[in-house]
This record gives sequence, C-alpha cells and structure tokens, in this order.
Amino acid sequence: MKKLATLAILLAGPALADPLDLIDYPAIFAENAEAVEDISAARSALQMGDVILLHDPNEPREFTGIDESGEAAVGCFVSILATIESTVQACEVSLPAEQEVIQRTYLEEVLSFYAANVVPSVDQATVQTRFDALVASQIDGARPYCSNLDVMTDLADRLFSPDSRAEVTGMLSIPRLPVSNPCL
Repeated sequence: MKKLATLAILLAGPALADPLDLIDYPAIFAENAEAVEDISAARSALQMGDVILLHDPNEPREFTGIDESGEAAVGCFVSILATIESTVQACEVSLPAEQEVIQRTYLEEVLSFYAANVVPSVDQATVQTRFDALVASQIDGARPYCSNLDVMTDLADRLFSPDSRAEVTGMLSIPRLPVSNPCL
C-alpha cells in the first residue's frame, strides 16, 4: 500500500490536501473561531469530531486535516481511486470485470460519503465532476507508469477484492470531514 500512497502523492499533489478541493477550511475556522487553538506563532488547530484541522499561512497549502478516527482517511481513498482510474485511462487498459464492479461500487459509496460530509455540503454531481477533473489532471503523470503496471495492478488486486469490503465499510462508517491524512 505504501507504493500506492507514494504514487497517489506524486500524481495528486500535496498528501495532506483535500483531493477534490471542496472543504472550505477558512469558513470552518471562521465559524468555529472560539474553538481554534494557537499551537505556535504561525500554526493553529481546530478539532472537528475525529478530525484535527491545521492552519499555517507559511505552508504552500495553508490548511490540512488529520483524521484520527482510527479508520482510513476518506480523502486518501479518493486519491487512490483517482490514481487507479487515471492510470487505467492513460494506459488504455481495463481492470478485470469483477474488479470493475467493485471499483464502481466503492467509487459511488466514497463520493456519496464525500458529498454528505464535506463542509459546505455539496451535491453528488459536484463531487463526481471534481473527481473526474482530478482523474483527468493525473493522466499525463500516469503515462510513464504504463510500461510497468505492477503497482496499479497490485493495488487494484488488493482494493477491488471481496476481502477489502470490511475495510471500506469501516472507513465509511464514521461521519467526518474527508481529509487525506493519514494515507495508509
């Protein structure tokens, strides 16, 4: 899974970012100003349920979130799904039929979760549009991997199997902001 996380980071950008860029961090911090804690001269934090949001204006991405639910971070899973899909499209390959069914199911479930838990809330169509744009933005970066699809196929074998159902169900069982850290 570490190879996949590395590939997702390389293709998707900052590892701790909201991959669909839908979380309105400034609004969340403004609406919860009384709960914001200064943790250094430049960095502040805000606990939102199982997620800690961080703000540091000195960082390239000022805001990030850390999922402490004990489950995999939903934003990370979205990045991984986008990485697999962009590689499939870039390399003009397909997953085995049974994996495609599981991939579609997981994608529908995770994007529905994303729409329901992002702040401000958005509709499923907006989330799907952002996901499609993320995939499209990664296609050129995925092309060098077409000569060796082992990372993508190993990941797809692990994720899109009946054995992964419990992990995905657990990840989607706790409503929270769909941040990307930790990316296991």
